[in-house]
Amino acid sequence: MIRRRALLDDHRLTEREQKSLSLLELIRQRGPLTRTELSQGTGFNIVTVSNYIAEFITQGWVVERGFDISTGGRKPVLVELNAKAGFAVGVDVGPADGGVPMTGVITDLRGSLVHRLVKPRAATSMDQMLEAAGAFLRELLRTSPVEAQKIQGVGIGVRGILDERAGTVRELSQRGVRTSYVAQRDRWEAEFRMPVLIGNEAALAGYGEYRLGLDRPVENMVYLYSDIGASVILHGHVYWGSSGSAGGVGVQVTSGDDYLAWVNSPAFVLSNVWDLGLTSQAKKLIEQGNPTAMTALLEEQGRQEVTMDTVIRAAHSSDPLAKELIEHSALQLGIRIASIVNLLNPEVVVIGGGIERAGSLLLEPVWRAVKRYAYEEPASLVDVLPAKLGENAVALGAASWVVREIFIQS
Repeated sequence: MIRRRALLDDHRLTEREQKSLSLLELIRQRGPLTRTELSQGTGFNIVTVSNYIAEFITQGWVVERGFDISTGGRKPVLVELNAKAGFAVGVDVGPADGGVPMTGVITDLRGSLVHRLVKPRAATSMDQMLEAAGAFLRELLRTSPVEAQKIQGVGIGVRGILDERAGTVRELSQRGVRTSYVAQRDRWEAEFRMPVLIGNEAALAGYGEYRLGLDRPVENMVYLYSDIGASVILHGHVYWGSSGSAGGVGVQVTSGDDYLAWVNSPAFVLSNVWDLGLTSQAKKLIEQGNPTAMTALLEEQGRQEVTMDTVIRAAHSSDPLAKELIEHSALQLGIRIASIVNLLNPEVVVIGGGIERAGSLLLEPVWRAVKRYAYEEPASLVDVLPAKLGENAVALGAASWVVREIFIQS
């Protein structure tokens, strides 16, 4: 069983921990591989690789499988990840204002989904949300097809400003209440007899995209979770900041401010707007009597409230107003991404949180803004991509974080 480590220890790995992570991650991504290929892929000498592989085999994380084609002499033995040797739990608690269900997953060591549970949850306080998460975990584990002793740990993504040093999470509002999660986490660990890792949902969703969503290995990536947070991955490690709260992508604005009053401000001023302001602006424009297909969609759905999905569906059906809303929001987002590209020079920026469902209607103007406002050198190297994990991103990212700890501590 792995032990719980502080998030802030992410970049403080020992030499052994870093080598374990590098080798097992390479086997996960590209296995089966020979020991020689692992040596070439990591830069570790063949004796070091052989010693680590022997230990991984003893622990059960890796198995030998057949032989590779020989170029002369003995045929080299292939090794691969024993993906069913251990499993990880990931839970997305969701926002305090409700409207988004609680999602839980169980994955194997490769990140493949073996069990999923989704349950509606009412709007409530952070304290009550954490209590509900405990009941949800019990049901997720009770209905799981996986043997309990094979589950190595639980990762939980929560929305809010985390302070790992104080053990608190604060809801995303100007007067958001700080809630201590330490006692609840300790009770879960005692009940479920496994470590429980708690992190910001945007950071964990980004880590999930980094581990499971990309089609090639990268070192430096930024993930934008709509407009409420980000995950920054530098040299393969999540940057959590000094207290675990890194990832805010703007400045705090008074909750009473009218979106339309500051929508034309520079993009870096906007903050904590779940959907880039699409629904707020669409609602006001509809109330002002502007003709749009969104009205018919609301009637068709039997709904009164405009959602991000309403705007995106209308835009895909070529509604001019919806397309204009997405274009404007995309240009604002593109300006923000340009500043991030200039600051961090990442290889990839991934856009998630749901807004990526707008597809090229979003990505084309975003890329246009990045090319215009970012410096030529970093802009020429970066790719701006839509997220791949959808509504499972936070839960899969939380489970991936547990798998990462398994690899580190092997």
